[in-house]
Amino acid sequence: MHSDPESMRYVRFGRPETRTEVEDLVGEYIAHQTARGWTKWRLADVDGQLVGRAGFGGDDSTRGIAYAIRRSHWGRGLATEIAGALVDWHLTHAPALRLRGLVVIGNDPSARVLQKAGFVEVGTEDFHGTVCRSFVHPLVESVCQGTGNSKRPLAPEF
Repeated sequence: MHSDPESMRYVRFGRPETRTEVEDLVGEYIAHQTARGWTKWRLADVDGQLVGRAGFGGDDSTRGIAYAIRRSHWGRGLATEIAGALVDWHLTHAPALRLRGLVVIGNDPSARVLQKAGFVEVGTEDFHGTVCRSFVHPLVESVCQGTGNSKRPLAPEF
């Protein structure tokens, strides 16, 4: 996945990555999992083949949802399913932390995934020199502000 230019167009540096870069990245993910109990995890199909990765970035005050799917698996609803599962995981394990998502301008399919998972667009922001659309999950925001409960709606509101 990380060697495919189209799969990486809106991910990390916006370009394919070398094997060494990917090995270093996996090492970072393993260290994050050990230290924090959460990271970006490998996604595999029933045969154990790599489908992508998904999980969270961020720190102790906020989490950023993240997912990248192999191009051969695009258009199957996997990102939407994964985003919903990540929201559920977050609400179970860290409901008091803000949950947000950033999408590089031009990556409209990823923005639709976040919207289907209940995220609301709140503006734009710079992320390491790249202008991104910024999203927050309102259910998580209401828990953070003490104005709601942590039950996820059956369907996202648009």
